[in-house]
Amino acid sequence: MATADRNRSWRIGVDIGGTFTDLVAYNSADGRTVTAKSLTTPRRPVEGVLQVLENAATPLAEASGFVHGSTVAINAILQQNGAATALMTTKGFRDVLEMGRKNRADMYNLFFRPRVCLVPRERRFEVDERLRFDGEVLTELDLERVAELAESLPAEVEAVAICFLHAYANPAHERAAAEALSAARPELYVTTSTDISGEAREYERTSTAVANAYIGPLVARYIEELETELGSRGLESPLLITQSNGGVMPPRMAVRQPIRTTESGPAAGVNGAAWLGRELDLGDLIAFDMGGTTAKACVVRDGEPEMTSEYSIGGELTGIPVQVPFIEVVEVGAGGGSVAYMDATGALRVGPRSAGAEPGPAAYARGGVEPTVTDANVVVGKIAPASFLEGKMRLDDEAAAEAVGGLAGELEIDLHDCANGIVRVANAIMAAAIRAVTIERGRDPRDFTMVAYGGAGPVHAIALADELGVPKVVIPARSGTFAAFGMLVTNLRHDVARTLVGRLDRLDQAETEARFGELEADASDQLEEFSSADEELGETSFRRWLDLRYVGQFHTLTLPLPEGEFEAIAERLPELFHAAHMERYGHAAPEEPIEAITARVTAIREVGNPSLDEHASAEGTDAEGQTRRVLFEDGEWRECAVLRRADVAPGQPVHGPAVIEDGTTNIVLNERTTVERLPGDHLLVTLERRDPDERAAIAAEGAAA
Repeated sequence: MATADRNRSWRIGVDIGGTFTDLVAYNSADGRTVTAKSLTTPRRPVEGVLQVLENAATPLAEASGFVHGSTVAINAILQQNGAATALMTTKGFRDVLEMGRKNRADMYNLFFRPRVCLVPRERRFEVDERLRFDGEVLTELDLERVAELAESLPAEVEAVAICFLHAYANPAHERAAAEALSAARPELYVTTSTDISGEAREYERTSTAVANAYIGPLVARYIEELETELGSRGLESPLLITQSNGGVMPPRMAVRQPIRTTESGPAAGVNGAAWLGRELDLGDLIAFDMGGTTAKACVVRDGEPEMTSEYSIGGELTGIPVQVPFIEVVEVGAGGGSVAYMDATGALRVGPRSAGAEPGPAAYARGGVEPTVTDANVVVGKIAPASFLEGKMRLDDEAAAEAVGGLAGELEIDLHDCANGIVRVANAIMAAAIRAVTIERGRDPRDFTMVAYGGAGPVHAIALADELGVPKVVIPARSGTFAAFGMLVTNLRHDVARTLVGRLDRLDQAETEARFGELEADASDQLEEFSSADEELGETSFRRWLDLRYVGQFHTLTLPLPEGEFEAIAERLPELFHAAHMERYGHAAPEEPIEAITARVTAIREVGNPSLDEHASAEGTDAEGQTRRVLFEDGEWRECAVLRRADVAPGQPVHGPAVIEDGTTNIVLNERTTVERLPGDHLLVTLERRDPDERAAIAAEGAAA
């Protein structure tokens, strides 16, 4: 963040991914942008951060701010290696966490496994207390029982989650229990559900509190180590942690509410895509990010990423539901490091298991022997071993061919057919993620522009756009480190919500306006805490939302409210809700009454962002005049021109087939594409429209693969 000290002109963003740790640093004094990558170090993530800082040679003492996102929190949940956690809950509700909603997410799958319960039954404890739905106390909290539990907790327990019935309406019992527990056992990490969520739905609130406690000690230790290491290397400016809602927060808040950081990297990438769309006036976007472990898709409409108030960490089917705001990203296990294998039926499969950074794809020559998507791209010619990461990390093409060849032998097919099959299966998985945020929600992909980034995103983006009918693809400058860049265009943000149940036509409008005012004051206070060390920030702005549904429905829609006091806009809300319901579900019921469930407020303070012209890329590899053969998804080899991004001059479009080597990624263009250079050194790829029957045939082939 900007400060009054003119010598501190560097703003640094560092993103820890599953395979690589990325850095982008922007100098506000002269407009320079520096990028660097290093392999992620899963056993001690701080090492990867320190290594990428060394690679970038950016002095921390000259940093005006340091924004960071990591996979520490989400990996702890997905790999189930968080802290030993206990749950304290209202008498009679011990098993809410394990029972869940009892809906079978994949009802026709005979082999379906339910989600993991993070707290075993022997560590779930009941306390005598009870509140009414409106917060009135029916049974006082038994503090003696809380003290007894504190003394009798198993020695291995590091964290405790507290979730009492209807605490969202009155958090007093949870706070009293937390104080008593911390006084008796100060070494424990204690989370109350109302520290994080002010909403109803007992199971989701309990799951959120438990997940927060489960990752809390691990995240706290990581942030403490990171602050110590950065401070010893000269960082005096604020360290900010990226949130899953697209905002940032200080380390002390991340330690208290680490659940808000679980999708920090993907959220930052979508933020960058939204910023780019606004700068270039691109309209509605599909943000597509393919890294080493996963691929992500998200829709950006009217310049803003889509949000969700409930998210399942690890996927909708078996993930852990959490009740905090997230940018609505659909994530699939198809990244550059995703492992390809033959399943029990003899079919070719890709992911979700990944080779990660250790040992990595076979081509990395770090001990990996299983075939991955990266290995397949090397075999088909889409990635040149000598130019990978600007030539700083030469790939082993023989090891890649050997790994893919082993799988080809199992499948009894040709090496190149196997490699192309791996690419096509990965494409099919990623196309499904893009369909999930477009077609499955009543949106036509042909109405969107795709923004493709991540180390592997541009390698696959054109083929995906071709299959789905997306007419244009933007490849951002330095797309291989774009999530880290997204952290530099991320504003201070905090979201708060409170349950507010009532028929929309019967809400007391003055009381509702007062409730929104309270939420805005709460969110504003949090932002003041966030930004106390920063001097050059914009004014705080607020956005209001209401969760609405037809009376009798279970699921809600979150409706953004027009500007103005609630009394002035209340009459317009039914019409807006009916229209939103029609867009989302394809039908509406204007004659049905509407029910409000939750009031939400987002508070934002803008930071000074890089300008479009200042975010220019390096020249990349010296590849001018070269060609190489590339095997495309249709099974045909094509002779492709090999270019650098700098070879695409403004006003001089380049036609495919071609491969543009861009330092941290490759852009693979088929023969039906034209690429031109945009302001800021971003590239716009325009695709010739296919005949609908031809595109349907391609999609069917991909699904069959």
